[in-house]
Amino acid sequence: MDALQALQKTFLFRDVPEPILKLVAQCVEERTVAAGETIVSESQAIEALYLVRNGSVRAFHSGEATFLVLGPGQSFGQVSLLDGGPAGLSAVAVERTDLLVLGAARLREKLGGNHEAGYVLFRAVARSLASRLRQALGALALAGDGSAAGKP
Repeated sequence: MDALQALQKTFLFRDVPEPILKLVAQCVEERTVAAGETIVSESQAIEALYLVRNGSVRAFHSGEATFLVLGPGQSFGQVSLLDGGPAGLSAVAVERTDLLVLGAARLREKLGGNHEAGYVLFRAVARSLASRLRQALGALALAGDGSAAGKP
């Protein structure tokens, strides 16, 4: 499966038209990591989006017992792609994992002259972030005692 087909199978890019996705696919760098290998640390500035192609990744915050396992079609690094800041999470390969890495610099270079493509791509990233924010807010509401319900 080539990079274009892999991108088409991800939640993040499911609504991105194929001509624009072809441009994005040209920016992809493939990377394979071994089980137990650290992909990013939470304080590391990554300026990239990572998409899990095969395998799985454990994502967590230092000092916290909870973690999230990301599998094929899932991604991390959306915020860093937008602002160039720290990853905000640590990510370690659970098993041999193939990743597609979209670097911000390559995307800017490829999409810099194509404003429509840039808009569509970053709109997809924003939708992904909005979905994750809604999930997080829902989890917070379920975890709360309900006493703050309805208060601004």
